[in-house]
Formats: sequence, C-alpha cells, structure tokens
Amino acid sequence: MKKQIRYIIIAGIILAVLIGALVFLLTMPNKEEENTSTSSDTTKTLIEQSTNNIERIEVDNSGGKYTLMGYGVKVESTVESSGETSTVTTTEMIFTMQNYDKYTIDADKANSLAYDCANLVASKTVNTNNNPDSDYGLDKPRATVTVGFSDGSEKTIKVGNEVPGGESAYVRMGDSDKIYVVALDSINSMLVEKLQMFDKTIFSSLNDDETLDLISISGSGRKSALKFERNSFSDISEYYMFSPMSTACDTDKIESLRDSTLFPLVADSVAAVDVKESELNKYNLDKPYYVLEAKTSMHSYKLLVSKPDKDKNCYIMLDGENIVYKVENSVIDFMSSDGSDLISKTIFSPNELKIDLAVISYGKIKDTYKLTHTVKKNNNGVDVTITEVKRENESVKADLLAKFMKNLSVLERTEKIPKYDEKSTPILSVSVTYTDDTTDTLEIYNGDKKAIVVLNGKAVGTTELETAEKLTNCAKSLATGSDFDSLVKDESETSDSSSKAAA
Repeated sequence: MKKQIRYIIIAGIILAVLIGALVFLLTMPNKEEENTSTSSDTTKTLIEQSTNNIERIEVDNSGGKYTLMGYGVKVESTVESSGETSTVTTTEMIFTMQNYDKYTIDADKANSLAYDCANLVASKTVNTNNNPDSDYGLDKPRATVTVGFSDGSEKTIKVGNEVPGGESAYVRMGDSDKIYVVALDSINSMLVEKLQMFDKTIFSSLNDDETLDLISISGSGRKSALKFERNSFSDISEYYMFSPMSTACDTDKIESLRDSTLFPLVADSVAAVDVKESELNKYNLDKPYYVLEAKTSMHSYKLLVSKPDKDKNCYIMLDGENIVYKVENSVIDFMSSDGSDLISKTIFSPNELKIDLAVISYGKIKDTYKLTHTVKKNNNGVDVTITEVKRENESVKADLLAKFMKNLSVLERTEKIPKYDEKSTPILSVSVTYTDDTTDTLEIYNGDKKAIVVLNGKAVGTTELETAEKLTNCAKSLATGSDFDSLVKDESETSDSSSKAAA
C-alpha cells in the first residue's frame, strides 16, 4: 500500500512539472512582441499613387544620397483589334539622376523603385510601448526615401531592420509614432545603392540587320592577339581568323560568342563614375590586361579590361567614357582564348569568289591559276559574279577549280599528329592569294601510316595516304581541264559555279 502511494506521489510530481513547462511555453513572449505592447494585423495602404505622378525620388542609403527626376514621355503604339488598326498613346516614365544626367539609369531598377514608392502596403501596424527606435533599426534607417508627387504632396519612407523571419521589414512613414511591417519585396528597391542605379549594359544586343564584322583582343594578358573578321574568304564560314592562327572559324561558335557572350555584355556592378584619365591606375586600366576592339556594321567599340584581382573580378570600361564597371572574370574568359575553340574542324575550303591567284604544286610541277571576277546583272536585274580562270593564258573551267577547292574540304583537324619530315617536299601544295592580298597555304606531307596536313606552316591534321593521292590526281586533272570525282559526301551543289551571286 505504501508503495502504491509512493508511485502516486511521483506521478503527481511529474505531472506538475509538465504542466509548469506547458504554461511557460504558452506565456513566453513572441519575438516580434518583446518590444511592443499591441499590434494589428490589418492591412494598411501607406501610399497609393500612379507612378506617372512621381516628379522626384530622393534616396539616402548605404551608398550615399541621390535624386531621381521623373519625366513622362508620350509613346505611340499600334494596336490591332477585329482586323482594324488603331494608334494608342501612353505615357512612360523616364528617370535621370540629378547631376549625373549623362549616364543612363537602369530602367528596371528605376521603375521598380518608382512603383514601390507609389504603391506601399503594410501587413501589420506596430504601436511601440515607449521602446527605443534602435529596437527596430529606425534610429539609423537603412534607407530614407522622400517621394514628391505632381499634386504637391510628399511622402517619406524610413526603412529599418528586417523582422525576424526575413520576409518583411519595419517601416516608418515620416515622423509618425507608428511602425509598420512591410514585405521586403516592396522595400528592397529602396536599398539599391547610388552607383548600382546606373545601367550596366556595356554592349547592347545587335539589331536584326546588324552584323558583327571584327573582333580583336590584345593586351599584356595575351601572348598574341586574337583576331577574326567577317570576310567570307572561306566556304566554311563567313568568319576568318588571322591571329593567333590563320584559318576559317566555326560559324556556330562565332555566333554563340556573339549572341551569348558579347552582345549583350552586361557588367555585374558599377565601380565608379566620373572617372578621370589620371585615375585609371586605381583600376589597373592605365595599362589594360586586355584590349577588345569590336566592329559591327553600325558601331565600333574599344573596351579596356584590368587583370583579374584575387577575388577573380575585373574592372572594365569603354575607352573614352567615364564609367568603370566590375565583372567576374568568368564573364570575359573568352578573352584569354588561344582561338582553338573558335576554329572550324574543316581545315581548308577557300571561297573561289575571294581568290585572285591559286598556285598548285605536286612533285616538280607548279600550276598557276589567275582568277578574274566581273560583276554583271542577269536577266532579272540581279548582280551576279562571273569568274574567269586562266592557267598560263589558257582558259580553265571555273567550276573545275571550284570543285577542286571543294574537294580539299574533306581534310579535317585531328588532335594527335605524328612526326614528319618538314624539310621534305610535300605531296601536294595549294597556295591561294585572296582579294586583299593575304595568303593561305595548304601542304600535305608523307607520314609513316598517314599523310600530314599542314596549314600556313603548322601541322593541323592527318588524312589517309589514299586521300592525299586522290587530291593530287584531282590537281593533275584540273591542269589538263579533265573532269574528276567529287570527294565530298552528299554534295548537293549542281549549279554552275562560274556564275554566282555577288558576295
């Protein structure tokens, strides 16, 4: 009996402890209410205006003070409805920064700030119990924003600390004694620092009818320049690389570089504005690590880039401008390319319309072909190029020479190239001089098991000895004006290559 009473007493003690713990948890104050007496969960509209009514936005945050001035611009657009076309006029707000009107403002950031300043809603109202502003971060607000509207009214927003939980922040309107809880999405735009309000676009996207004509990258960060140009010297690609090697580019890779990396080229952040030439050394731009020159059919650019710092960031600026940006090195790592990632797998396929002279050698024989290109209008009034070919003053069919050049495109690059006797006489040599007097020379040498293909003095691939022999025989047939087989698989070209549209 005594043992049962003892168990009952122990159970009672345990129950009392559990009840005490439960009471403690239930009465423990909420983090948000530790410094408040009362709160209201009622949604309250703090500002309700049209962004078109904004005349100015004054911001003071961790990046300093700045003022955006708003201007309404009338924009006309065409609208089709029920088969009828009508013109609609709307007003768009354009913002400039006071004292910095020569720099373009980031439209997305400015519009976001304007919207938040004109449409501000609180999810909760907090009435303080004589608690200090420091409890809410409002003694030293992270941002103070004053908005002036066209009706003469003015609103001031003070942004304090984030509310525990990280989805909202404390806000005070002017000198009110009330503190509001506002979603972070509605006040993050007010925390954007002054420099980051400027547009970070270095190169814009190309227009539909705009072409990339030239890229040249030099500077102390390169052993030799990387340069390619749009000149249609090759049938493989419009683009031809002149340095660090002379060869045709891969069209898809150039287009990827153009559209995915360069145009547009957008910086991560703005480092400084109003930078003087004497201050370039602060950003290591007085002696650029890279200098990129780009030409399109509409614009020319010269870009200065610093050596990556310890955090793998680079400073970057357009020559002649006064704004310095910062980008991650990975954004511009193409500037260190040796060019091998941009060239075509096909070694050689010159465009006949760009050739002035072709010298083809095999054994002790050297055949020289002179090409003359004449632009004429056909019966439809379209310009076509007529090509005439002569070998030692004797006419040669232009389509035969074009066919021979096309056959050379069967030669492809390979990674491993065996040794060969560079001083030996090549099985076949083809040297072409283009219309701008530049020259490409293709040579095929005997190897132990395969023939070695050399372009402009550099071994770039191998081919079967049988293929080398076939190409040599094609050269011999060309010299006599005799037809020969096409070595290109699935060749679908049937038109007479002596008459082509002007390039």
